[in-house]
Amino acid sequence: MNASDENAEPDVSLSADETPDDQVVVAEPQRTKGVDSARRALQILLEFSENTPELTVDNVLEKHDISVPSAYRYISLLRELDLIEEREKGRFVLSPQILRLSRAAESMIDFRAQVQPILNHMAEETGETALYLRRVNDSAVCLAIAESDHPISISFQPGALMPLYGGAAAKLLLSELPPAKLTQYFNRLGSALAKPARKKLEHDLEKLRDTGYAESAGEVDRGVWASAASVHTSGISVGALTVVAPDYRLTDAHKQHIADTVRAGAKAFRSEIERRTGA
Repeated sequence: MNASDENAEPDVSLSADETPDDQVVVAEPQRTKGVDSARRALQILLEFSENTPELTVDNVLEKHDISVPSAYRYISLLRELDLIEEREKGRFVLSPQILRLSRAAESMIDFRAQVQPILNHMAEETGETALYLRRVNDSAVCLAIAESDHPISISFQPGALMPLYGGAAAKLLLSELPPAKLTQYFNRLGSALAKPARKKLEHDLEKLRDTGYAESAGEVDRGVWASAASVHTSGISVGALTVVAPDYRLTDAHKQHIADTVRAGAKAFRSEIERRTGA
């Protein structure tokens, strides 16, 4: 055997008839070159979880084969980017900046497949049309709908953008905005909303924010009454469920039944989201 043979790696490949039936070949994910430091910093960030809400330098050293100076450099970088903060000396936790990323991720999750069976049940239980709405910038958009056996003509249709200042569900979505954002929203509206109407709406939003429930009559479509409940998971709004119906055919008892159904639907939707996301 020559020197080149001695340095060559042994051939351990199997022929087709030698490959075990249950052998599965899994391709290794391609690693991006030249970003080892960035990869390590992100790996440290991903160590945080519900079960590991804080890390120390010792924790980092246990999980990663790096030197003490390197561990401090990675932690310093994460602090510089405001992704983590030092809660107590030597103990690091995620910063509130992470909530912004979480909200961005939540906003991109499509829950239509999870909400449709719930809307179908709400429509069947009440005999009226049920909808799922979310906020998109300064508008409310209907993402899913379950129509009753006697559908009505309403402005909220899947994909249609509607103002946030009218209708039970839309106002619930508006109530989720923090005070500064709410002021900016009203400023953008300008003369589209009269001052008395704005003042009343601002007063109403405080109650809606506290209760997570709203009713409206004729605010979007004439003669249409609506009941709506907001849906939150992990402190983040994922939209509102609503049932709409012609006011003329609703008794007080029927309205109460619709309100109970809407609240139950919101609760079921929240539970389904938490089951899906493991929240």
